[in-house]
Amino acid sequence: MSGVVGGGTIGRSGRLWADLAKPQERTLALRGADVFGSTVVGIGARFRRARTERGRAKSILTEARTLSDHSSAAFAERVSEAQSLVLLDRSSRAAVDAAYACAVEAVRRTLGFELHTVQVMAALAMAKGCCCELATGEGKTAAAILPAALDGMVGRGVHVITVNDYLAGRDAEITGPAYRLLGLRVGFVTETSSTEARREAYSADITYAAEKQLIFDYLRDRLLTPVNPRMASALLDEVAGYDRRVRGAETERGDAKWAQTVTQRGLHAAVIDEADSVLIDQAGTPAIIGRDAPEELGEAAAERYRTSDAIAASLTRGVHYKLDEGQRFVALTDAGRHVLDERSVELPPFWSGPRRREELVKLSLMARETFERDDDYVVRDGAVELVDRQTGRVLTGRQWQQGLHQAVEAKEGVTITAGRQTMSRIGYAAFFARYRRLCGMSGTCWETRHELWRMYRLPVARVPTHKRVRRRHAGDRVFTSETQKFEAVANRTAKLSGVGRPVLIGTRSVAASERLGKLLDERGVGCKILNAYREAEEAEIIAAAGEEHAVTVATNMAGRGTDIKLTKKAKKLGGLVVVATERHNERRVDRQLFGRAGRQGDPGRAEMFVSLDDELVRGAMPTTGRLALRLTPPPFRSLLGRLLLPVSQRIASGRAAVHRLESWKHDSSKDLALRGHTR
Repeated sequence: MSGVVGGGTIGRSGRLWADLAKPQERTLALRGADVFGSTVVGIGARFRRARTERGRAKSILTEARTLSDHSSAAFAERVSEAQSLVLLDRSSRAAVDAAYACAVEAVRRTLGFELHTVQVMAALAMAKGCCCELATGEGKTAAAILPAALDGMVGRGVHVITVNDYLAGRDAEITGPAYRLLGLRVGFVTETSSTEARREAYSADITYAAEKQLIFDYLRDRLLTPVNPRMASALLDEVAGYDRRVRGAETERGDAKWAQTVTQRGLHAAVIDEADSVLIDQAGTPAIIGRDAPEELGEAAAERYRTSDAIAASLTRGVHYKLDEGQRFVALTDAGRHVLDERSVELPPFWSGPRRREELVKLSLMARETFERDDDYVVRDGAVELVDRQTGRVLTGRQWQQGLHQAVEAKEGVTITAGRQTMSRIGYAAFFARYRRLCGMSGTCWETRHELWRMYRLPVARVPTHKRVRRRHAGDRVFTSETQKFEAVANRTAKLSGVGRPVLIGTRSVAASERLGKLLDERGVGCKILNAYREAEEAEIIAAAGEEHAVTVATNMAGRGTDIKLTKKAKKLGGLVVVATERHNERRVDRQLFGRAGRQGDPGRAEMFVSLDDELVRGAMPTTGRLALRLTPPPFRSLLGRLLLPVSQRIASGRAAVHRLESWKHDSSKDLALRGHTR
């Protein structure tokens, strides 16, 4: 299911840009001169469609204030009039302005506050099908109510997409009263939702859900539909069901065969919170539904993975194999192959095949050398669980493919799960390209503007802040070793906490957060740790992070969807200090973390501590740059680091962008094959 991207036409002058986003174009990987042409069009689209409209936003707010003295009945009548305009032409200026004015007043009546001008500006950009950059703390949850309500009035369903189940449930509960005042039904989907509850939630006008719930429900529905569904047969099923309903012979749903058993009713419109995380960071990750391999095959395979891990443990890096840390690539040397040949003589027949045994041992070497516990994964209740390196959250139910997950399980000595046989698969980019209307928002999507246009035809609009940003940034402090860095972070935190300032320390991995917690304990500084092991305590920890003397050590799960509110005393002391312990491969991830401080005009400070042992430095900085930093005296090392580190970030983010692009092209080609298209 696919359709026109974004919000349709923008008056007479904007019609060209809506027409450029044809459904088939949004799911095709461009090649050759088409790439250049699309880039030029994207720049034009940003100027035309992503233009912020302060005057129009103020006019909508003024209109909303005139509704404040309306009785409930009179307000309901105005909502009905706005919905009629939306049904006639959802993209017309009159319809959007009328719907937004009603939504602003609904927010005031139910949630107790009036939206700011910048929030309405962001909503107008999203109505045009843009991805809007709205700074952290500016109220994206409330701003999303307007475009969601606009498309909700069409009656075909809107998905408001969050980055996790907690935020989906929280946002649905917070915003629900405003939607209901507009005559719209609200539902949400989480991991614990039953099939019937999911079907009920998707039938609502507005459905809040994490992206993983939507995409896996889509895949499960696809398994229930015919292999080659035909529109004619689907329509005949619905007509037959309608005829029986009219005669009273069947239930309200009729019996439209497979159409009755699926949970989702289609992919009409989506409003994506933290759009860069959902659309870009996840773009290279396929969603796969599989089934366990036969039990007897699983037992034999488990023993092979244990044997392979034992062999890998006996090999020496540089002698038996070579490792490229940046690319996460392992290659056996001639000496390594010779050892493997000798060992295979004593092993079962499976090991007689040279190609087979080499690939299996390379998997075990990758598991040992390039995948780190409490960074790439955690071990809980005797099971290996993947961790999202961008957010620090556990990816429930996910597994690495092609035997890598089993190799990691063998490395950790836990029960080796059966291999998985793929039943249904889709890339994240291919899935979101199927929405008829797509828009989003994030505090940090400007860096991804070219990818968002190329992959989704989403222009990026930047909206100014409501109040002047008072956050102060200190320059990077560069240390030669990780130990020196963590000692400096702990000392700095103890000093800040001593004067009462709240501190949020951002770490890249679970292991780093636990290590810092111990260093702070040694200095008598009490802290709360938020990582993949403590997700259940997230709301409680974040709620107290803005109090004076509060010290919070967290992975990047504290970087998105969270709101740290300062007490009055904390504000007087200078506000929240965010201390980052490592630069990430993507600059926007650092910006997202720093955005926790200085929200809505609050005071705040951001500091960055880096070491030459950090992953970014080891994986992306040229060797000459690392050597120069190591030889430079401490007073000048930080100055040189401020020049070299941004370059390393651009190299690392460029590699990630290439990987996402290749994955997108692959999924696009598979999608074309399934549809029977040729290029």
